[in-house]
Amino acid sequence: MQKTKIGNVLLYYPDHTNPDEPAVNPDERQLQEIVQLYEEDGYHSQITSRRNWTVMYELAESRANLIEWIRLKKQAKVLELGAGCGTVTSALLKKSASVTCQEENIRYCNINAHRHKQARSLTIYAMPFDSCEPQLEDDYDVIVTVAVPILEGQAEKLLHHLRRHLKQDGLLVLAAKNKFGLKYWAGNKEMYTHTYFAGLENNGVRPYSKTGLKNLLHRTGFASQDFYYPYPDERFALDIYSDRYLPKKGDLNYNIANYEDDRILLFDEQKVFDSIIEEGQFPFFANAFLCLAKAAGNACQEQDTIYARYASDRSRAYALCTEITKQNVCKRAVYPQGAAHVRHILHACEKLSSQYAHTQLKFNRCSAATDADGAVYAEFELLHAKALQEQISQAVSAGQMHTVFEILDKMMQIIRSEGRDGGNIPFEMTQAFRSVFGSIPQEDVLRHTICSEISDIDLILANILVGEDGTWHVIDYEWTFFFPIPQNFIIYRTLFFLNHENPQREELSMEHLLQRAGISSEEAEAYAAMEVAFQQYVTGGLVPYREMVNLLERRFLNVVELKADYDRIAAQNELLKGQGIWKMVRKVKKKLTGN
Repeated sequence: MQKTKIGNVLLYYPDHTNPDEPAVNPDERQLQEIVQLYEEDGYHSQITSRRNWTVMYELAESRANLIEWIRLKKQAKVLELGAGCGTVTSALLKKSASVTCQEENIRYCNINAHRHKQARSLTIYAMPFDSCEPQLEDDYDVIVTVAVPILEGQAEKLLHHLRRHLKQDGLLVLAAKNKFGLKYWAGNKEMYTHTYFAGLENNGVRPYSKTGLKNLLHRTGFASQDFYYPYPDERFALDIYSDRYLPKKGDLNYNIANYEDDRILLFDEQKVFDSIIEEGQFPFFANAFLCLAKAAGNACQEQDTIYARYASDRSRAYALCTEITKQNVCKRAVYPQGAAHVRHILHACEKLSSQYAHTQLKFNRCSAATDADGAVYAEFELLHAKALQEQISQAVSAGQMHTVFEILDKMMQIIRSEGRDGGNIPFEMTQAFRSVFGSIPQEDVLRHTICSEISDIDLILANILVGEDGTWHVIDYEWTFFFPIPQNFIIYRTLFFLNHENPQREELSMEHLLQRAGISSEEAEAYAAMEVAFQQYVTGGLVPYREMVNLLERRFLNVVELKADYDRIAAQNELLKGQGIWKMVRKVKKKLTGN
């Protein structure tokens, strides 16, 4: 075993290898180039412009969402297995006193070392775990294994070894794919076999189910366990649910995330997830698990968070993490650049509460708090109430459209009446407006609109809870602006997202909704342009990672549509025998069956 230093990082590697040897693999060459030429805040644009799955997986900041919310003691000594190019390592270095990484790929280890060459507490082993284990200490406070395959018949030996390297009260942070994850039923290939339904059919290497994983942890000495459910999965988690805070109907709407390969589409995953949630079966069908485990005691004793949501597909100035605890709700900046946005939320609460004081709309109380590092975050009251979106969803399902329109009419009345005490003002094009919404070609249309002095443009149904006394509570008002914005734009956004959730309902078509709201087609065209510009403002011009499925040119084949095509062509064949129609039928059949 040899060692070298890259900056402050100590890198151990096997004899007869050279960590500085230029990469031959084209993916590794791209990774090295990005890390050498760009700072971390430049990785996002490189990922989306290069359109490379390996580059995305190794460098996307959202990989770290999985563990970023976990609270560790500042003096914690951490061991990370399968560290790759160091995206999770970055988050761990900010949370602990020292980090030791293991990774087999020597090029990835070199990249990790160069990324963190200023770190004074990072050691990296570029070799298999079995080779470096004799060098590892036996008093780690935390062991993190979130990128190592946890597979039936293979993981038990590893976990026995890891238990020996933890302190008696040490914490294991383990992520694993769920053998019964809904994504695999719905037509995603399984990562380890690159085939459909392998784990479900017990073919080849298989991940664990929740029951299997719990039993495995018990057998290997981890009696205390706390399960979390990263969504859409463990790779790029946007939401972290727990048994104390499970998803609600309508929450799981980001399911086309097949970045690594094509997929088939067997059913609408959001609708099936809604049915699963209604039956209380989400933990069984969750796509992945994140488990905190200890040999004894309470695995989640130091974790107050029961749910975390990352709005990280944004400019760093606006990237936030929302955490729900048993006591309250907290919004904090993911990056230091977001501190001003948090202060903006605190200011918006005060101004909006005053402006809407005479209406039935109440803004959830918000106060400033400071974390252990001195960073300010916004703390909100935890409300136990049903979202207006859920009420409307239930009414739509029951065919009670009169209830839907009563709610919408009430909302429009509140938005349009809030200025009766002097808040209504005419539209005026300002530089602040242009910086957020761009230069609108339909500016003349806006000059005839009524505006508010202060506008929360995100008064969508999901952001309003209904209390037991019928009071409407706004729980999210980060997108509040202090310059003239048409009140109808706020209404337009509410209607747009309602239509997006119910695209098949004729009564909730945009044409019908806009007509009910008294918004002309010319006005709506201006608001559509404003929305596009606003999304650009939020992302800072970056391409969101959710677009990577398209940028990587991944396909999803809708089996229901293919079957309809097959039936139609087969029927036509009865009329067109002898005209080569069976060639077309065979092509469709091959898509459906692979034969």
